[in-house]
Amino acid sequence: MLRVYVINQHESRDFEHKEGPLEFGRGPERQAARCVINDPFVSKDQLRISTPMPGRIKLENLSGRNPLRLGEDQLIAPGEVMDTRLPARITIGKTLIELSEDTGEVRDSSLLRTIDQPIRHTIAAGSQSLQSLQALISQGRSPTPEVLAQWFETLVTVQRAAATSAQFYSHTARAMVDLVGLDMGLVLLRDEGKWKIAAEFKKDARHETVFSERILKRVVDEKRTFFQALGTDMLTRSLMEVEAVVVSPIFGDEPTDVVGAVYGTRYHRLSGSTVEIRPLEAQVVQVLAAAVGSGMAREERMAEATRRYVQLEQTFTPELARELDRDPSLLEGRSREVTILFGDIRNFSRLSEKLGPADTCRLVQDVLEKLTARIREFQGVLVDYMGDGFMAMWNAPQDQPKHAELACRAALAMTGDLPELSAKWQPIVGQQLRLGLGINTGPAMVGNTGTAYKLKYGPLGHTVNLASRVEGATKHLEVAVLITGSTQAQLCEGFATRRLCKVRVVGIEGKVDLYELCPTTADDAWTARRTAYETALQQYESKNWADACRSLYPLLVQRAGADGMDIPSLNLLARAVDCLKDPPKEFDPVIEFRQK
Repeated sequence: MLRVYVINQHESRDFEHKEGPLEFGRGPERQAARCVINDPFVSKDQLRISTPMPGRIKLENLSGRNPLRLGEDQLIAPGEVMDTRLPARITIGKTLIELSEDTGEVRDSSLLRTIDQPIRHTIAAGSQSLQSLQALISQGRSPTPEVLAQWFETLVTVQRAAATSAQFYSHTARAMVDLVGLDMGLVLLRDEGKWKIAAEFKKDARHETVFSERILKRVVDEKRTFFQALGTDMLTRSLMEVEAVVVSPIFGDEPTDVVGAVYGTRYHRLSGSTVEIRPLEAQVVQVLAAAVGSGMAREERMAEATRRYVQLEQTFTPELARELDRDPSLLEGRSREVTILFGDIRNFSRLSEKLGPADTCRLVQDVLEKLTARIREFQGVLVDYMGDGFMAMWNAPQDQPKHAELACRAALAMTGDLPELSAKWQPIVGQQLRLGLGINTGPAMVGNTGTAYKLKYGPLGHTVNLASRVEGATKHLEVAVLITGSTQAQLCEGFATRRLCKVRVVGIEGKVDLYELCPTTADDAWTARRTAYETALQQYESKNWADACRSLYPLLVQRAGADGMDIPSLNLLARAVDCLKDPPKEFDPVIEFRQK
C-alpha cells in the first residue's frame, strides 16, 4: 500500500493507494485509477506509477512534452520509464508528489504533509522532542544550544514547507498552543494599518478572540518581539481574562516592513501553574513568526512565477516560455539584429462599419488567430496586437540564424491562409479579405518594453519604425507582402522577390529599396518576368523612360489574361509615361509616401 502526498499552490492532500497502477494528470480518469491535479503546468496525462515489488516504484512519464524531476536533479524525459526505490519525491510543473510505503503508522499530517522524504523522518522522530521542549519550558529548564537549534530548524522547515497549503496560517496558530503551550494562538495580518485575523486556535472555544492594539502598535513601531504578563495599565475590559501575552512581528520583503504578527495569550481560568510567558517561549514564537514571513514570501514568489509564466506563454512558444522562466535575464534590454513583421487587414474601417461591433470582433479574432498560429509555427515572437493589426519578431530573445527566412515563410503562410478565410467571410462582408504585410531586418533594442504590471516583450528603434512604414506602403503599391533590401539580402535563392522601387517614408530619413515577396516559386517563367520588370525599373531610374515603356509592354500583354494585370508594372509604366509627356527638370526616381 502506498501513501501519496500531493502539494501545489491550489491544493494539499494525502491519501492511501491500495493496489494497481495509479495515474496523475489534469485530464479525467482513464482505465487506471487517477489523481487529478489542479496545475496548468501538468499535462492531461502526465505520470503512471506501479509497484513491481515491495520497496520499489515504477515511474512512467505519459506526457509528450513535459519532463518530470525525480528528487532534486534527475529528469525523466517524456515517454521515459524509470524504476526507483521508495520513498520517492517527484516534481511536475509546480506540483510536488511524495510516495512512500504505508506502514499503518499514525502520522501528524499537519507536520508531514509537505516535507520532503529525507527530512520527514527527522521531523517524525523529532515530534517527541517537540513535546520534550514543552515539558522543559513548563519546568523552567532550557535545552542545550545544539538541541534548541535543531528544534528551531525543524520548526522553520515545517512552516516553510507548509507555505503552499491552504491551512498554512491555521497550522501556525495551532503550533502556538500545541508547541508553546499557550491558550490561544493568532496569526494577524496588517492591511492599510488595520489588523485582520488570518487564523486562530484556542484550547477553549468559549473564550472571546481579543488582542491588544496597543501592544501591536509597539511591535510595529519597535519591530521586535514583546512578551509579558499584562499589568493593569495594559488591560482593557475585553482583555480582563488575559493573564499574559507574547507578540512577534512578521516581516515582509523589507526588514523594516511589518506585514503581520504572531500573537499568543494565556488566560486566568485555563492556565495551570505556568502563566508567565518565559523567554524560551517567546523565542519559539519569534521563530514561528519568522517562518510565517518566509512562507508568505515563498507563496508570493510562486504566485509571481506563475503569473510570469502565464504572461510568457501568451507571447512565446511553451518551450521558449520555459527557457525565459529559467533565465529571466533574457528579458533585459539588449541590442540585437532582428526581423520585424507588421501586418493588418486591408479596408478594415469599411469592413467594421458594415459588420457592426459583434461581427467585427469575430472577424478580427478569426483572422488574428490564424496569423498568430503561423507566427508560432515559424518560431516567431508575437509582440503585440493593435486593433486589426499585429507585430511579430524573430531572432530574440534566442538566436535564430535564418530569422529573415523564418519571417518571410510565416508571411507567405499567412497569405496562403487568405483564400480559406475569404471563402468563410465573403458572404458576410461582400468582398474578399486582403492583408498587408511589411518586413524589415536590422538592429533594435529588445527587452520588456511594458511595465511591472503588464509584460510586453518587444523591440524599439528605427528598424521597428521602418517595418511599420513598409507595411503601410503595401496599400500604396497594392501588393500583399513587401520586404526591405536588408531583409532580401538575407534570403536564400528559393524565395521569389523582385525590387519594386526606392521609397522615402514619413518619419524615416534616407531612401529604402522595397521588394515584393511573391507567393510562388522562382521558376524560369517567373524569373524572366522579374528580370524584365527590374530592367524596366533600372531604365526608368536612368531617365530612359521610352526604353522602360518598351520593356514593360510585353509584361502587360502577357499578364492580361485570367491572372489579371500586374499592378506594379502598370504603376511603373504610368510613371514612365508621365515623364515622357512632361519631362521633369529635376528628376527623382524615389517614390515619396507622405502618409503612414
